Amino acid sequence: MTQQPPEKKLPILLVVDDQPLNIQIYVHIFSPNHTVWTASSGAQALALCADQLPDLILLDVMMPDMDGHEVCRRLKADARTQDIPVIFVTVQNESDDEATGLQLGAVDFITRPINAAVVLARVQTHLKLREALRQVWELAFHDPLTELPNRRLLNDRLGQAMATSQRNTYFGALLFLDLDNFKPLNDLHGHEVGDVLLAEVARRLRRCVREVDTVARFGGDEFVVLLTGLAIEEGEAAERAATVAEKIRNALAEPYSLTIEQIDAAPLHVQHRCTASIGVTLFQGHEVQMSDLIKWADAAMYDAKDAGRNIIRFYKPTGPTASVA
Repeated sequence: MTQQPPEKKLPILLVVDDQPLNIQIYVHIFSPNHTVWTASSGAQALALCADQLPDLILLDVMMPDMDGHEVCRRLKADARTQDIPVIFVTVQNESDDEATGLQLGAVDFITRPINAAVVLARVQTHLKLREALRQVWELAFHDPLTELPNRRLLNDRLGQAMATSQRNTYFGALLFLDLDNFKPLNDLHGHEVGDVLLAEVARRLRRCVREVDTVARFGGDEFVVLLTGLAIEEGEAAERAATVAEKIRNALAEPYSLTIEQIDAAPLHVQHRCTASIGVTLFQGHEVQMSDLIKWADAAMYDAKDAGRNIIRFYKPTGPTASVA
């Protein structure tokens, strides 16, 4: 049986125009190679973006109720939508109008009547640029092996979490994990097998937390989990953090069945057991520095290793203390 290649995902374009004829023209131009969403008002466009993000927006300037300029302002003011490329389309051909659109954050400006070949080429150019920027961002902020956020992105997420905690007074938690039995696997089977295990660890960690939480690879066989919005009361927040930490400890302690494809040889199958020592520290607002939180969680993790490994320890101002064995 011949395996079919995966179906290519089409880029999503959002066309925003209050004239049905203009929308029909755009759909005719782009529908063969793009998924085309349409909106007949600025409010409808913003509602669509709140539900799912398009890859690019073609936005009419002159619309009743909310014009294209105001739609663009709101898109650029929202962290979720601020990076979506916006191309203004208008019958106006004044340099001041074009300058206004570009100053608002648009990436291009097209005047009517549109030339199908030109508008298609411009859209393709900006889609390619967006994909290139996405790849650069992935390389800069994600670990290529596990596809988890790296230390740089973790610091950014932690800073945001501390700022949010300052506003809503909810406690968050930082969990520092180190694998207990990882080095023998590398020594016996090589780094390729170790990499397969690290990727599986990343998958298990993701399954243990909420989408709003962050799982990051700190380096080597060390991982960090950032939990946010746990509770206003410290005791309740500690209990919830301990519950997640125990869930992670149990998940990582399950046996690993690793398969490594080899050139000119049968796949290598390796069975391995690997636990994790976990250090936990709570935070609320900006009471301490980010570097101190990481240092404290790391200290609690080393205390867990010293206590016998496969253990959870909470950090207290007086030093690491036992929490969940």
